[in-house]
Amino acid sequence: MKRRSLLRGLGTLPAASLLKAQQPAVTPKPTPAAVDEIPVIESTIPDSAADTIPTFFSKDQFATLWRLCDILYPAINDVPGALAAGVPAFLDFLVGQSSETVQRNYHKGLDALNQRSQEQFRMPFGQTKPPQSESLLTPLRQPWSANVDTFTAFLRDVKEDVLKATQNSQEWSSIMSKRTRSSAGVGFYWFPID
Repeated sequence: MKRRSLLRGLGTLPAASLLKAQQPAVTPKPTPAAVDEIPVIESTIPDSAADTIPTFFSKDQFATLWRLCDILYPAINDVPGALAAGVPAFLDFLVGQSSETVQRNYHKGLDALNQRSQEQFRMPFGQTKPPQSESLLTPLRQPWSANVDTFTAFLRDVKEDVLKATQNSQEWSSIMSKRTRSSAGVGFYWFPID
């Protein structure tokens, strides 16, 4: 062996040991007995495991919003409604991050709806039955006009927000993309940030 090839070979030894050190260690395959001892942890969707805790609305306001979402966009056949799409929790987050004007309108509007329910039926809006809640939401049946009171304007805004939030949810989008021939434009929704 020539001196030059010996020196070249010696120069590659440190690099070879570094490359070997970078290789991942292969873990041994567990025995069948060890596999039986590994605990199985089942994961669940957080909203199905516990009640949503509102961060912006009060407990009464959130119950009112929950009932309002169920009335404005109920589940029909296999199409998920606002509750299945998680709209109350989404609006709790969205309104909490919105301008003070939007926050004030939601607070006043939900409180006004609760107050009207208490005055007419002696119960919060979240506990009303369909005939009672329908009578409280009659302003939504009036013909559209630019000059309406603040309560009617609030109901219209909430109806639009619930509709948009439901139809832009992953749950609604996944069902509707299966039902349409061309699902172009369906499936564009926002994932929550963890």
